[in-house]
Amino acid sequence: MKVSIIGTGNIAHAMAKTIKAVECAEFYAVASRNIESAREFAKEFDIPVAYGSYDELINDTETELVYISTIHPLHHELSEKSLCRKKSVLCEKPITINRAQAEDLFRTSKENNVFICEALWTRFFPWIKDVRDLITGGEIGKPVLLDSRFGNRVRSERFYNPELGGGALLDMGIYNITAADLLFGSDFEISDTACILSDTGIDEHNFTMLKYPDGKRAYLTSSINMCLDSKIKVFCERGYIEIFGPSDWGKIKIFDTGGKLIHELEPKRMTGYEFELQSCIDAIKAGKTECGEISHDKTLFIMNVMDELRAAWGMKYPNE
Repeated sequence: MKVSIIGTGNIAHAMAKTIKAVECAEFYAVASRNIESAREFAKEFDIPVAYGSYDELINDTETELVYISTIHPLHHELSEKSLCRKKSVLCEKPITINRAQAEDLFRTSKENNVFICEALWTRFFPWIKDVRDLITGGEIGKPVLLDSRFGNRVRSERFYNPELGGGALLDMGIYNITAADLLFGSDFEISDTACILSDTGIDEHNFTMLKYPDGKRAYLTSSINMCLDSKIKVFCERGYIEIFGPSDWGKIKIFDTGGKLIHELEPKRMTGYEFELQSCIDAIKAGKTECGEISHDKTLFIMNVMDELRAAWGMKYPNE
């Protein structure tokens, strides 16, 4: 399947390496608002076509799947244009900046019978099943607490600019909510939440506690102003599970209550993006408009949680 990329940033480079390495995809084109940037990217990855505008790529009839890796506020516009041109879409997380925009995209997808999926790579990791089995298997007892933290000190303007969809939640906090949903389920309520707002009005550090009916708790922290260990820990009655991320995604360690390592998993992967790419191409070839790993309803659910958190913090983007 001919795949093209919109955007030439770090994530685009990771996906480009993936497209070149897998058998299910053929790299066709890349687009940037700077033609020189597009040409350099195309040269680096031996891509046949380079465009100096996003619309040129979207209007190219050869492209079958568009991977969108631009800043968050452009996701809705570029995805909608692609869908209306009958291009399947794999759009980087978050798929939009709020639920309303995501709902609009999924309506367009349904009206045009065209595939669209949020590129939230943790949803596609095959070893998630291994972790679920560890949690439910009883080897270390019933699960009690999930502690998910993602954060780093960043100084890029994009992260602190509300007009560019800045803040910790959309970039990093989405992993925390997804981890809770994947490993503990979606039957939770927001028990408590707070954030530290920057001078520009975005969340540079946030904390949320989720409460489950059976007593489980999930503590979620994301930050762009401090270095967190960026791990997911699941504490059970007789031990705990440690899931490394994001550079070490797939590395899993299981400890007993005394902190002794009793088991370790390190599944094979290339870049980590190959799983979402393969799943999307399989779904498109099967005539589907969404992926089983992350349905449109699931994307809307996570977007709704993030909308609720930002509402509680009094945080709103100017372009909403």
